[in-house]
Amino acid sequence: PCAVQLFAAQSMRIAILGSGISAASCAQLLSKKHAVTVFEDGRGPGGRMSTRRSGSYQWDHGAQYFSPKSEAFARVVDDWRARGLCERWEGTHCLWSAAGGLSPDPKAEKSKRFVGSPGMNAIAKGLLEGIETRFETRALARRSGNSWVLQHGKTGEPLGSFDFLICSDKCSAQHHRNDLEKELLRGYLEPAQAVRSAPSLALMVATQKTHLGFASLLLEDHPEFSWLARDDSKPSRLRSDGAECWVAHASPALAKRLIGSYKSSKGPRNFREAIVRDLLPPFEALLSTLNGGVASPKILLAEGHRWGAAIPTGSFPDFPGAAEGAGGGPFYLDTANAFAACGIFGPGGRGVD
Repeated sequence: PCAVQLFAAQSMRIAILGSGISAASCAQLLSKKHAVTVFEDGRGPGGRMSTRRSGSYQWDHGAQYFSPKSEAFARVVDDWRARGLCERWEGTHCLWSAAGGLSPDPKAEKSKRFVGSPGMNAIAKGLLEGIETRFETRALARRSGNSWVLQHGKTGEPLGSFDFLICSDKCSAQHHRNDLEKELLRGYLEPAQAVRSAPSLALMVATQKTHLGFASLLLEDHPEFSWLARDDSKPSRLRSDGAECWVAHASPALAKRLIGSYKSSKGPRNFREAIVRDLLPPFEALLSTLNGGVASPKILLAEGHRWGAAIPTGSFPDFPGAAEGAGGGPFYLDTANAFAACGIFGPGGRGVD
């Protein structure tokens, strides 16, 4: 109720840091009454719901799909589908374990999986349509009187003055940033900094036809990989050249070990090259194993991506109010300082819901 009353009042200039699904949803809702500007570090929208493209190939290298778990979110997904932003991901979804081998995933049979169309980032793009969005812009925010003054973190370029600031990612609360004053936002910064995240490494590979019959594979106890998906099995991604686009996520243990070795040895500056070097050979071996020992098909292209803070290993138990009039729940609201936070690190925030 507090948030509703606040944003239903006078029109404001609102800055939102980040362009993932929580930021994009927030921006769309608030833009109906307020002047909203979104600032995004990366080259495009989506956050963990991003899509990588290279030549004619594409991969959803972060979030792989989403399944509505509540009636409220199911209605949101219905709206996205009506707008052409997402479609249902059909196909055979499997499970692999060392003891049981390959089998249909029973959980997949009981739920509906949806993906952005024609790529996962289509949802954020659609939600941000018509909203001022500045990409490749790391914005630093400082409180000045009753306003938030933003400037470019690299160039120092002034980015404007805003009545309200919303952070949609815990990275905005990291110790290396020197903009959000600790004394001013202690109720947000300390809990946010305490939330830990597990890294993830994604390998994206274009291959010739593999003849594997599944769309996705959840690997329960594989030493190198936890997830494998054929991106071109998703709707609106069908290829006519016979090539296949695979996404392989490293197992949490391997991702942690590799990232640790890169850091400790000040290893390859280019993480992408290092990831391809370390993950492509076991990926080819896995394809061969899954295909009954048949040699892995020709590799057409391989790329890597490091998600440094991919999976929260904890969250706020609840977003506590930082000041009188603040609201708790699945977001943080500090009305006294015209500040709010939302996103994956909030309570119950691991999924798209």
